[in-house]
Amino acid sequence: MRSVRVRHPAASDRAALEAMFARCTTATRYARFHGHTHAIPERYLAEALSGSPAHVAIIACADSRTVVALASCRTVAAGTAELGILVEDSAQRQGIGRLLLRQLASHARRHGLTTPKAAVLHHQAWIIRLLREHGTCEAKTGREVLDITLRLDPQKRDQRKDDEMEPSEHLHAVGAAIER
Repeated sequence: MRSVRVRHPAASDRAALEAMFARCTTATRYARFHGHTHAIPERYLAEALSGSPAHVAIIACADSRTVVALASCRTVAAGTAELGILVEDSAQRQGIGRLLLRQLASHARRHGLTTPKAAVLHHQAWIIRLLREHGTCEAKTGREVLDITLRLDPQKRDQRKDDEMEPSEHLHAVGAAIER
């Protein structure tokens, strides 16, 4: 499993995030943003880099300059948030997405966001299995996407010690250090 450092992004990470997006295949970009995009959507990137408590973002870095993943939890209503994770192709299937999802779920629990939501393409239905590690899921089938509502289980936090970690603590599960 690849060792990564996970932290909140800073404005100075803009170029590294744009480079990560450029390394993603068209299929990976489409799966995350549900459309053909040649650049990371500016509004999304600006919000992710803003440091706003309403749009919490975390990145996974393979080294001090190379971002390999971006995840976010954006509050959309009282108790509800949208989740999104983008892992570049070369870093997929190494546990990075699961690690970032665990951090987003922990953040959501700590901030009273009891019903995070995600929209995934039909061929990504396997993501429901990952979300179920944190609570119960309800999926509604749309024309092109599955709209998934996760009801966080407050007890799940007690089952996994690293769910309670603050971003400055060490994650033993994947050997990743989380920094602010």
